[in-house]
Amino acid sequence: MQRFILFLLCVWFTSALYAQEKPYLGAEIRTIETFQYGRFEVRMKPSEASGMIYSFFTFYDEVDFATSWNEIDIEILGRYSNEVQFNAIVGNHQMSEKRYVLPFNPHEDFHDYAFTWTPQYIAWSVDGIEVYRLTGTNAVLKMNHPQKIMMNVWPSSSVAWAGTIDASKFPLEAAYDYVKYYAYQPTSKDTFKLKWTDNFDQLDVSRWQLATHTFDSNECVFTTDNAVVEEGILKLKLTKPADEEEAVVVPTQYIESASCIPNTSKKYAMYIPVKVQFYTPVNRIYCKPEFFTVSEGVVKHVYLDVDRTYIILYVDGLDIRKIKTQKVFYKPTTDGAEKLIQDVVIK
Repeated sequence: MQRFILFLLCVWFTSALYAQEKPYLGAEIRTIETFQYGRFEVRMKPSEASGMIYSFFTFYDEVDFATSWNEIDIEILGRYSNEVQFNAIVGNHQMSEKRYVLPFNPHEDFHDYAFTWTPQYIAWSVDGIEVYRLTGTNAVLKMNHPQKIMMNVWPSSSVAWAGTIDASKFPLEAAYDYVKYYAYQPTSKDTFKLKWTDNFDQLDVSRWQLATHTFDSNECVFTTDNAVVEEGILKLKLTKPADEEEAVVVPTQYIESASCIPNTSKKYAMYIPVKVQFYTPVNRIYCKPEFFTVSEGVVKHVYLDVDRTYIILYVDGLDIRKIKTQKVFYKPTTDGAEKLIQDVVIK
């Protein structure tokens, strides 16, 4: 139990660090219960936009998942107007991926997608017709752990796979009409027996839990606010962090502190991150990258926290040995913010 708690703390801490760099907000939902074998079915319609992943899948999420990976996927990519992707992942992330061309645009209407999972095979179907089957492979033999039913929406940093993220189309969503689970009963006349259907008349918190994490290659943080049930449809949304529409009350002093922090970014690993903490959440119009400079070095990238309470400056050429002699300079050119010009010593 102690090792498992430490693992959860590690996952939480890593997710929090990754969240520093995530510019968007997404959603993920998973069952509390786990399932081993059966038929898993969904009726869904995702938005169309490059860079986006919309999913229905099962996943083994115990402490040893990294070396005993078990995952069965149905993924619709926003970049394609006639495709769905299937995958079975086992072991140390060994994949059996299949791209299937659809006779329709999956973003224009609801369609049924399903997979059946047994000890002998994994098969995927679209609108009730089987279109792909795996048998006699490692993916089938090693797919033997109980898994949770999951759905999520997220923008991928993998341009080769998902395409360039088109954030101009935000907000986006995947709409789920229902989810069905059929138990596997090999000795019964009905090999797959319907156990339950969730029509999303409401969010059943005894069945589902919402996620608040992220992972590498995912350019969003999952937030519970982006998973809603409206008129019998579960909607998982992709959004940009919202700025306040009303006028922001500008404080007489804008920046509370500046401090050098550990670098958790892979993309900007060669730069020194400086966290600039604000007194209160602020509007993005006061946080443009060109408003910030440092006394030594060049600001190469700027990340604004999704809650707008701090900004991270990734600085090239900053000598951390002389950090206490360095300053962050803030000089906004936004109308009405001239009085906010200030400098703060980096701690």
